Amino acid sequence: MQSYPFILASSSSYRLKQLSTLGIQAKAIAPEINETPLTGESPQHLSERLAQEKAEKIASQYPNHIIIAGDQVASVTDKTGKQILLGKPHTFEAAVSQLSLCSGQHVTFHSALSVMCYAKGKQITSSEVTDVWFNTLTAQHISAYLECEEPYDCAGSFKSEGKGILLFQRISSRDPNALIGVPCLLLRDMLEAFGVDLLLLATRSSE
Repeated sequence: MQSYPFILASSSSYRLKQLSTLGIQAKAIAPEINETPLTGESPQHLSERLAQEKAEKIASQYPNHIIIAGDQVASVTDKTGKQILLGKPHTFEAAVSQLSLCSGQHVTFHSALSVMCYAKGKQITSSEVTDVWFNTLTAQHISAYLECEEPYDCAGSFKSEGKGILLFQRISSRDPNALIGVPCLLLRDMLEAFGVDLLLLATRSSE
């Protein structure tokens, strides 16, 4: 099996740590793309389109590498029936607004991956869906959590790998790891098409 170096088309330290846990030592390069949603674009299409564009942005510069790009879009329906997209809040105030909106609600997360190798002429893009039901959160809950973990660079304003898991009532997903940023089972399946056995790679790295 031929070995290819990896590049993570992202600046996300969470995704980089996930890849490292799986035995993928990747160089992280953040691509600059326009992340504005298209008119009428669904959350799934948006997440997959952005992941694909990130991979393509980097792949031509590193044709012999396997590029792994990801994007995550969350959506919740407000009291008027309007679908609201939840991005990274960046500030405490925006995070309070997001968690207040999610309180007691069903939120859907689309975690997309795009894997590409320019030299192989191959690109695969897909996504995992994670459904999260939030507990009813008081203002005290929200403030205490945000001041503790400061998840301002996370879509939805929480870190599910940390104390953010306590915000939830329940989760439904094939792969709960997808909430952190990388759907590990999906990545395993996608890498098979590039000649990479992720289980063998992960176990060799721990020897």
